[in-house]
Amino acid sequence: MDGERLEQMKDVTRRYGRYRPCGAGLGVLWGGLLLGTLGVLMLQWTRNEYTARAVESQTFWRFLRDTPLMPPAWLQLAALASPFIAWLGLLTIQQGVDRQFGAVTVDSASRECPRRPRWVMPSFVVLLACLLSAALIWADRAAAARGVAAMLAIAAWALVWGRRSQDQLTLLVMFAVSVPSMYLMAATDPQGHFAAGNLIIFGSYFVLMMWLLLQGVLRFAGFLKVRADLAGMQPVDE
Repeated sequence: MDGERLEQMKDVTRRYGRYRPCGAGLGVLWGGLLLGTLGVLMLQWTRNEYTARAVESQTFWRFLRDTPLMPPAWLQLAALASPFIAWLGLLTIQQGVDRQFGAVTVDSASRECPRRPRWVMPSFVVLLACLLSAALIWADRAAAARGVAAMLAIAAWALVWGRRSQDQLTLLVMFAVSVPSMYLMAATDPQGHFAAGNLIIFGSYFVLMMWLLLQGVLRFAGFLKVRADLAGMQPVDE
């Protein structure tokens, strides 16, 4: 009986370690909220510019393609802050989950299928930041310094969350928040006409975030089941 109970505890602990990361899936909701808020702010700004500056019979898409637009300071600040707020929020959510039953990790050797190296997502963010920064510098615009500094700050932050997390869902959430933020900062070159492309980029990452949301729901459902199993286990009588 004791051996059976020990195996049961091992199984529950293993499942808890698998479902626990990314705030038991709730971190996806947090990342999606930030990405959605930033996207709505950008759309609202472009709509206001279209209403104020578009010529007669000019469509919204044509206006974005033909008109030099530079995000206002408040939108640039929101884009810069999003990856930092996303990671700090994930840490807070994770701490709340860990207060339930503690922090349990799963040995990578016991996983059923191999995972991509944890450095792939943060490395892509760093590479993209360097490419976009080079494009701004090449354009030789007065606003390049501010945009480049912001994108390099986001890239440096990617090294922090990339080093601190081995969970693929957490890494993908941070990736999905960081990349659109950098593209919005790249729009500080008004001649680059990034505004139209940014709508496509935000739309693409919304699709990614919806898929991540499904993964988060599945993880949270598994976490609730494990939590119920843990709560239902009675201490062993001595």
